[in-house]
Amino acid sequence: MPITADWIDKSKTLIQCRFQDPWTIEQFINARKSWHRMIKSMDSRVPIVLDLSESYTVPNGALRHLAAIHRTPHPRQGPLYVTGLNPEYKKLSPFVFCCEAVGERTVHLVDSIAGILNP
Repeated sequence: MPITADWIDKSKTLIQCRFQDPWTIEQFINARKSWHRMIKSMDSRVPIVLDLSESYTVPNGALRHLAAIHRTPHPRQGPLYVTGLNPEYKKLSPFVFCCEAVGERTVHLVDSIAGILNP
């Protein structure tokens, strides 16, 4: 499956959403609905990791949908971590992901998921 959203571990403390080319906007929308259901099942804020390390292309209109993660988050969505950005994504990331603190919904660009799991 091109986009998956799963709990990182049994304690359900972090959702990892992995993108693999080729993916579509519909698949992304379905993954986002999935992680919203996952967050809804929890009583605390849930951070999300977007792993783009296997994604090198972006479908038309996808940047707007990626930006919506930060603009219109689930009320209990915690920080957003974005990893695996290729050089072109890195140039666009401040505009797409609004890399600024907005309450607890901060966006962090990270080199790997290891740094999130073992700070």
